[in-house]
Order: sequence, then C-alpha cells, then structure tokens
Amino acid sequence: MTCTLIIGQKNYSSWSMRAWLLLRALDVPFDEVTVPLYQPQSRDAVRALGGQTGLVPVLLDGDTAIWDTLAIFEHLYEDHPMVWPTRRSDRARARSISGEIHSGFHALRSAMPVNTRARNRVASLGAEAMADIKRVEEICDARTGDSAWLFRAFGGADIMLAPIATRFQTYGMQLRGEAGNYMDRLLEHPLVAEWLRLGEAETDVIPSLEVGGGETVVTPERDG
Repeated sequence: MTCTLIIGQKNYSSWSMRAWLLLRALDVPFDEVTVPLYQPQSRDAVRALGGQTGLVPVLLDGDTAIWDTLAIFEHLYEDHPMVWPTRRSDRARARSISGEIHSGFHALRSAMPVNTRARNRVASLGAEAMADIKRVEEICDARTGDSAWLFRAFGGADIMLAPIATRFQTYGMQLRGEAGNYMDRLLEHPLVAEWLRLGEAETDVIPSLEVGGGETVVTPERDG
C-alpha cells in the first residue's frame, strides 16, 4: 500500500523536508499532499487529513497517521533498519543528535528562517544563535572515522541536519574546515538537490519568512 505524506511548501517547511528525504532515501513509495502553511485554515486542513496537532509533516500509512517527524523516522525504522546505524552505540548517538535537533536550536531557527530559494540574506545572530552554530559544527566534526556522512551511510541523522545546511546557504554562513565540507556534501546530495529544485519552482510567498534582504532564486519557465 502506498503511503501519503502531508507536507507544507518545500521552500519553507524544514520538517516536511526531513520526512520527504527519508521516504525517498528508503525508496518507500508515497503520494504527496501539500497544505499551504501560515494561512488561517492551515492547521484545520492538516487535522482533517489526520494530523492531530495540525502541524506537518504527517505520514498516513494505511489507517495509521503519524504526525511527528521523529515518530515518522521510528515508524519507518521498524521496516527499514537503514534509518539508523547498524551498531547499537551509533544508533544511540544518531538518535541523540536527532532528538537534540528536534527539540533544540531555537535561536538558530529564529534568526535564520528556512527559505531555501533565497540567497545573500542577512541574519541577526546573537550569542545564543552563535552557540547553536558552534554546536552544529561539533556534530559535523564528530563523524564516524573518515566517513563522508555522520555514520558511514547516509541516514536519519544526516537528514535531520539537511535543513540546517539550507539555512546556512540562504544566509551565507560557511562553517569552518570539515564541518563546512560536510554541509556542502549535504546540499549536493541528489535528493537534497531535488528538494531544493522543487522549492525554487514554487510561487508561494510567506512574508514572515522572507527576512534579511538579499535575493530569491527564480527558476526560468520552460516550454514543453
């Protein structure tokens, strides 16, 4: 049975990005339903589709609705162990990193709203946001061995960091050394690049997330 993933606009919804990337990385077939965010009826529309909090993403797997990103990850893990690393100790660390991202980094999120098609935006970074950025660097630097990804194979913990990489791209934030190289690899991953292309093609504008001046990437219309 094909699942259904309820998401917000790809340009703006970081949590939708995470669930979408994981489903694609696992080759799980799914249909998409997009609910425009930050509109008066957005939450009611999501609730009507099965998301009890009114927030995206929501995964509908048969008669089961899963309405939290980490819950979606764990639901998929039951049939797709590659969500998390093979070693138990690595799984514990990957889940810890993912949980930290899920519940934290509030200052970074506030200073750098997700807007994947924008470039050269300027963020106002206070001490708390800078501390969040330093913590991201520490996570990126703690990769397993000389792996390109956090735990050898591209997986759930990398996906949790992907929207942060898009934030850094939008606001011109380049991390130092290998942490910066890791973020570049995330942005170049084929699935991440596909999500970004799809976000560029959207026409919706959410004014509250269009901050920091700069410019917007516009994908030219093509005939045919």
